[in-house]
Amino acid sequence: MDQTEWGFSQQAWAACFGQMESCLGQALSAVQRDHLQQFSQLLLQTNRQFNLMGPSVATDLLTRHFLDAIPLFAFFSGQAQVADLGSGGGVPGLVLAILCQPPQSLHLIESIHKKARFLERVIDVLGLGDRARVFAQRAEQLGAAQKNAYDLVISRAVGSLAYGAELAYPLLRPGGAYLALKGRNHKEDTAQLARSPVGRLFQPPQIHPAWGEDGGVIVRMNKAGVS
Repeated sequence: MDQTEWGFSQQAWAACFGQMESCLGQALSAVQRDHLQQFSQLLLQTNRQFNLMGPSVATDLLTRHFLDAIPLFAFFSGQAQVADLGSGGGVPGLVLAILCQPPQSLHLIESIHKKARFLERVIDVLGLGDRARVFAQRAEQLGAAQKNAYDLVISRAVGSLAYGAELAYPLLRPGGAYLALKGRNHKEDTAQLARSPVGRLFQPPQIHPAWGEDGGVIVRMNKAGVS
C-alpha cells in the first residue's frame, strides 16, 4: 500500500492527478490539487474514528474512489445545479465540488448526521462554501421542499437504479438528468428499471463508460417532458 500514516506518497498522487487530467482533458490547478490532498487527509483521519466509506477506502481512495467521480464532470453545464444523493464521505460530491466553479454548485444530501457534519467540516476547511452545501436530511424530504430545482442528480451507492430514480425524480427539472454510477450488474439493474413504474417517468437510459477497467458505467436518465 503506497500510503503514509495520514496520506499517500507523491508517486501515488502524481499517478492519480495524471489520470484525472487525462479524463478531464485539462490540467488541474494548484488549488484543486491541494484541495484534493487536504480532503483525502481529512477523510482518512475521520474514517479511523467512524465508518465513512468502508474498509477499502485506505487502499482504493486514489485508484478508484476519486477517479470514479471524474467522468461525471463531463455532464456539468456552465451553470449546473447538482444534487448528490447519499453523499457519505464526499465521493463523488466533494471531488466534483473541488473541480467546479461558481455558479456551478453541489448540494450534498446526507441523512446520517455524523457524516453530514464531516462534509460541512471539509467545505469549511477548504473554503468551498460558494459552491457546496450540505442538507442533513433524507432525499425524500428534500424532494418535497426543492421540487424541480436541479439540472443533475448524481448517485454512487444508493441501491437499485429504480430506487435512485424515485429519489431523483422530484428533485430534477423537466429534461434534467439522473446520473448513476453503476458496476458490472448495470444490465440487470436497467432491466429491473424498465419493469418499474418510475421507469416511465424518464426517457430510455443511456449508458456511458466510467473510468477504469472494472466494467463500471454511468447510467444517464433524462426526466421526461423535455428532450
